[in-house]
Amino acid sequence: MIMRDLLDSKEEASVKLPILNLTQESFAPYGKVIEQPVRTHDAAGPGWAWWGENALLAGDERPFGIGYLDLNLADLTFDWAERHMSSMELLIPVGGDCLVYVGPPDDPDQPDRLPPLVRFQVFRVRQGQGVLLERGVWHGAPLALDQPLKVVVLLHQDTGKDDGYVVRFPETPVMIER
Repeated sequence: MIMRDLLDSKEEASVKLPILNLTQESFAPYGKVIEQPVRTHDAAGPGWAWWGENALLAGDERPFGIGYLDLNLADLTFDWAERHMSSMELLIPVGGDCLVYVGPPDDPDQPDRLPPLVRFQVFRVRQGQGVLLERGVWHGAPLALDQPLKVVVLLHQDTGKDDGYVVRFPETPVMIER
């Protein structure tokens, strides 16, 4: 994992971002929304319906790892972001809604170059939804909104170690407006 602090930033002293409604269209620059499809199910039986292959998680020779986040209530701010240039990442909240902050996948040839903080967006991911982040999208750990919850995370094995670019900006934390 490559980490650095953002010391040469000319960002405003305070950035505030609103919480946006999560739709396929609003999230398209960052990846795909995972939710119950509006199309007819592929199969069904007593008490269940199945919609298969609603999104594809690109693979390589590495197996997938399943991570587990335990989120508790905290200030709705963030002062770091990461991205993975070779790996997609799937986030699925369990037991409540969470917030996911994302930034555009700009400058792929400079993986530790953070876009301006005002270009980040914050989305509410409702229980029963998930988000599939495209390669190179800036993001951080989801934030609990109304209650503690868990988030299941799916990404390739050793992504954090071999494909993680982290930038910290403690001097200019981003605040999220309710």
